Amino acid sequence: MSSTHLANHQDFTKTSSIVYLGWMTVALFYFYQYILRVAPGVLVTDLRQAFHLTAEQFSTLGSFYLYAYALCQIPLGIIVDYVGVRKAVLFSITCCLLGTFLMAYATSLGVLQLSRILVGLGFGCAFMCALKIVVDYLPTGQRGLLMGATLTLGTLGALVAGKPLAMLSDTVGFRLALTYTTVIGCGILLVAYYFLPNPQPATLFVVRENRLKNIAKRIVSVLQLKSVMLYAFLAVGVYTPLSVLADLWGVAFLMQKYELSRVDAAATSMMMYVGLGVGCLFLPWLSEKYHLLNRSIKYCTFGVVCIFALLLYGPVLSITSLQCLLVLLGVCCGVEMLCFTGASHFTLKNNVGTTLGIVNTLNMLGGGLLQQLIGTVLDKTWAGQLDETGIRLYMTYDYTVALSVLFAVVSVCLLMCFYLPRDDGKKSPTNN
Repeated sequence: MSSTHLANHQDFTKTSSIVYLGWMTVALFYFYQYILRVAPGVLVTDLRQAFHLTAEQFSTLGSFYLYAYALCQIPLGIIVDYVGVRKAVLFSITCCLLGTFLMAYATSLGVLQLSRILVGLGFGCAFMCALKIVVDYLPTGQRGLLMGATLTLGTLGALVAGKPLAMLSDTVGFRLALTYTTVIGCGILLVAYYFLPNPQPATLFVVRENRLKNIAKRIVSVLQLKSVMLYAFLAVGVYTPLSVLADLWGVAFLMQKYELSRVDAAATSMMMYVGLGVGCLFLPWLSEKYHLLNRSIKYCTFGVVCIFALLLYGPVLSITSLQCLLVLLGVCCGVEMLCFTGASHFTLKNNVGTTLGIVNTLNMLGGGLLQQLIGTVLDKTWAGQLDETGIRLYMTYDYTVALSVLFAVVSVCLLMCFYLPRDDGKKSPTNN
């Protein structure tokens, strides 16, 4: 089935199979995003040794990706409305392929950082476009499940990038491993080219006329909604443990505290994504069915605090117990999707896209800042030890002190949960 054939349909909204095909294509792109997103954390040993990176320098590979991702969310939301999902996704995949190829053959830290910026920019619209298809073309009762399913597919991408990527790197080296990853992305680009439909010109004209007016006023109006900002900061609190542990520092932390090999540490840290996949599907369904959105956020944030405290300050666990604990932590982090849902309840209908973009921007900025801050604290607490290749060695104490910054942030978010409405009710307000 070609894109031309799909474009000939009279009405995209009337053909449910086309709607779901479009969503699945963008969700596949989102799946691929997670492979590249967690790659630096999996390849931490290779990258630090090849480029002689300190903790702070290595942390920029995660934070620069998130900064680029976050800062382009609102502009991309406008661009997606202007040119349509198809053109935006094709350009974004091409951009991320260039970034991945550049990372595979980088010769300096600056080139590595540039490659992560390109990847962050390239994947900036993946989640947004998937949510846009869901919000624009599906009724309210069907949105939560597909929003959760989108994030679940991303978790599968993270699992693919865990143990398999570590083993591939051990076999052929990190440069060839990243090259093979680029080839996979080329296949996804072809899928998107053939299966993403073109929007109707008449629809795009209306969008262009309506969405490009008073952009700054729309953004300011969303930022002034206290309830939306509350959900945005809570999303940061439940998202950053995943961003910090699974995406960047988890492998190194587990290798040090639990004395695991790189392959085992990568596989174990990705257990968070197994839990996230379950949580992103189960929690939205539960909250929609029984109207437990705010209570789910409170309980899951409490769960994140307790589990993270046990990981940081508790005894060394068996690998089975550790994996179970990380799965449970991932389930609790899945409540991030409910924060997006909650924010959309407190904004005007014609501002939903802008609201989602702002919440996601703050979410990713928070994750990037904490990733880099943890790297800075690691260097501050470093006792001066080096390995045989001259790379800095960080002890369990160093990781505990650095990750305590994240624990403090999550604890503050738990206190903020007490400002959520006590009863969700069946009817959501349109603003506050």
